[in-house]
Amino acid sequence: MNETANAPIMENEHVRELLSILNDNGKDASGLTALLGYVTACENQLNKAMDDLTAMRYELGTMREEQDHPIKTALEKAARSLEATIAEMQKRLNEIKDKIVEGCKNAVSAFKEKGIAALNGLAKFFKIKPMFENLRRNLQSDIKRDQSVIAGIEKMSTQYHTAGMHLRNVGRAIRGKETITTIKPNGKLAKLAQSPFRSEMKCLNSVLRQVKGAIAALERLEKAVPQKTAPTRGGDKTDKQEYPSTLGTMKRLQKQIEAERAGVPVTVRVRRKQAEL
Repeated sequence: MNETANAPIMENEHVRELLSILNDNGKDASGLTALLGYVTACENQLNKAMDDLTAMRYELGTMREEQDHPIKTALEKAARSLEATIAEMQKRLNEIKDKIVEGCKNAVSAFKEKGIAALNGLAKFFKIKPMFENLRRNLQSDIKRDQSVIAGIEKMSTQYHTAGMHLRNVGRAIRGKETITTIKPNGKLAKLAQSPFRSEMKCLNSVLRQVKGAIAALERLEKAVPQKTAPTRGGDKTDKQEYPSTLGTMKRLQKQIEAERAGVPVTVRVRRKQAEL
């Protein structure tokens, strides 16, 4: 287990040190703070989902009177599968946290070596955008899987109630009663079977929103990189005029002083000045 796996990223010493450096030197830390906030929110959501699934498995284990009930067996299997999914997401998030801490550590080292200018373009220290994008794709895939399972349970339950309606209509026809056409809505068992998948889907959708926010925060950091703009032609002209004129003035003054010391007539000095101009 790595050093940041179980610790909130905002409490990491390298993260805190970098934020302190940015704030103390008047640098904008909002992009980095936003990124860290999204990571923390993802972590909290995944931890809550894992806690909920653990509680569900415990409750299923206490259903002694229904040890062999098919729905109980299905729920236990679903809970184990969903726990594996959440654990994989936590693993990927921990890898991202490690990279962020590494980036903060490198940024602090660069500051100590080269000064605050080394932190211009802070995004260069965080090469994690592809990791977030991969996590986003995985989340979207898992959400689609949950939607498919929920739809499948819904369909089977509807088919079950439809078959039940047909059987009841056979009995009603035998008794000379009018047939019924209304299908009973899906009941408690269907909702129970769907519950772990709905719970996970809600969690994953929330995590997905945070991941998208983190990607957007990274893009803002990338756009904040100071661009080296070439000076305009007018700027070049001004620079060239200012520097020679200052130097020329100093030279002319120096020559005037030397001429006066040598007793050169004023008219000669004027002519020299005019020639210099």
